[in-house]
Amino acid sequence: MRLQISTLIKNNKKRIAFCVFFVCSICLYFFVDPSKSGYFLKCPLKTFTGYECAGCGVQRAFHSLLHFRLLEAFKFNPLFVISIPVLLVVLIINFSDNQKLKAEVNRLIAGKAFVFVVLIIVFVFSLLKNTDFYKDLITRL
Repeated sequence: MRLQISTLIKNNKKRIAFCVFFVCSICLYFFVDPSKSGYFLKCPLKTFTGYECAGCGVQRAFHSLLHFRLLEAFKFNPLFVISIPVLLVVLIINFSDNQKLKAEVNRLIAGKAFVFVVLIIVFVFSLLKNTDFYKDLITRL
């Protein structure tokens, strides 16, 4: 029994390290609020220019999601909140037994058109996020 466990650990070191890192990150973001702590990274674009990028607010949104404050998380970064269900669907499909669906999803994600569309969405969101219209809309929620 002990030999099987050590063999299992040896064969899955990278997966185990990833899972430990993932669980530690979730615990850190659950217990420490990024908006009240100086331990977390600040956005270099916002620091130097004052403009927000598409990723600004992700850490605060993640903290809010872990505490089931969905509207607050959406206010911090709507693109991040919307992308989570999409990512979960892709992960569920990749862990499913339907090989045809899995191949189709992987082909779609690996395609140039998908990457181009995602980049356009991120770019437009970054531009929109810095407008008064967006800020007024988010404060009304």
